[in-house]
Amino acid sequence: MQLSFVLLVALVGAATSNYCNSGSSFPKDCEDRQKNRGCLLAGGDTSGEFTTTTEISVTSSTYGQCTCSCESSGSDEDLSSGIEDHSSSQESGSGSGFGYDDYCLLFQYFYNISIEITDVTVREAWIEFIEELQVTVIYDQSLTYDEKLVAVWSKLEIFLTTYSEISELVLYTYIEEWSGYVFDIQTVVVFIQYQYTSTIIELDASEDCALFDALRNCTAVDAEFSARIEVLIQEITVILESTSYSYSYQLVLVYQKFEAFFAEYSQYESTVLQIEIEGYGSFASFYKVSVTYWQIYNFDIAVGGSASDCALIQTLTTCYENVSSGSTSERAQIKELVEKLTTYYESNTGVEVRVEYFVAQFYEWLIIQEWSVEIIFSLEIQSYGTIYELIVSYAFSSDCGCVDFTAPTTIAGIDVSTSEYSSGGSSVEASTIIVS
Repeated sequence: MQLSFVLLVALVGAATSNYCNSGSSFPKDCEDRQKNRGCLLAGGDTSGEFTTTTEISVTSSTYGQCTCSCESSGSDEDLSSGIEDHSSSQESGSGSGFGYDDYCLLFQYFYNISIEITDVTVREAWIEFIEELQVTVIYDQSLTYDEKLVAVWSKLEIFLTTYSEISELVLYTYIEEWSGYVFDIQTVVVFIQYQYTSTIIELDASEDCALFDALRNCTAVDAEFSARIEVLIQEITVILESTSYSYSYQLVLVYQKFEAFFAEYSQYESTVLQIEIEGYGSFASFYKVSVTYWQIYNFDIAVGGSASDCALIQTLTTCYENVSSGSTSERAQIKELVEKLTTYYESNTGVEVRVEYFVAQFYEWLIIQEWSVEIIFSLEIQSYGTIYELIVSYAFSSDCGCVDFTAPTTIAGIDVSTSEYSSGGSSVEASTIIVS
């Protein structure tokens, strides 16, 4: 049977008409995507038990037309209610065991991306990656839906670390049925994992926890790694033993410890991020939760100080002054946003109100300036992280109501004063904690 493959209208810089909408907000949209996450892995084959061979014709502007034989499942499921099935207009096969209909909605979008990857080696690796996810995650009946989604995101991050040349193509693919980009899955993962994070750092009578067990069980590196991990565990134990610190602030300090560790022993970072924590998921997902708490605690790094010295203002100013950021009219629109923020920040110095104002104004601005998502979201705020991460941190603190920082100035055994670590690619000096 000959089937025509119709590409999505655009993959990178996809239309954002449904991303920001009048009457909504970033926190509301984050909440909606969280509630509607069920559509992402909906549809396709979830068992892998039955296969039939189908001949598929794939046509793209890059490769022209090619035909291959592939196997497709005989037990497809319909997508969730309200979700349009792409397979009515799109069919393809990987050529090695799966048909287009075997894939869930998210993986169908992933497979569409492969048509736009010009490097054959990278394209083959990407298709193999999708197939691996299908077998090791989707077909794993022991995993809950959320565990599968967390696993998919964690493995995607690892893959894109190796094949960074397609990161932008993948992360800025817009999933119309979900009203979000692929990068928004990271936010959903944070909202899922924060609910369970406390359970993996809760010390037992032996001063042990699931996080420590996972770190100690890592055998992918040498004995020197094990010795250094033990030192790190001892330092983190002191933090977790404290009854003076709130849970939120403990996560901030734990994050700082890991960042300092990675700064000193960068050769171990990739290995640690891939560690699996029993009953939780990857260390990378725990790490992202702790990063989010750190970024909430350090809003002042992003928006504090005078209006002229504000890191956020400086970041946006550099953007509109850069001719490669867009056309003259597009950069003029960014400048107008900066001027509006500057005027407000000059008369309002509170960190929380500044973040709230920026998030609200930027959302309204983005409704009209749809073209700027890919440009502005990825901008790095010095010593903090990206603008997108600032927005997500605000949404998290607004919706979850679980952030409470109680930070005494002293605690025996802890010394993170002047320890430097990186956040968003920038060097940061840790909040001063003095040993009594």
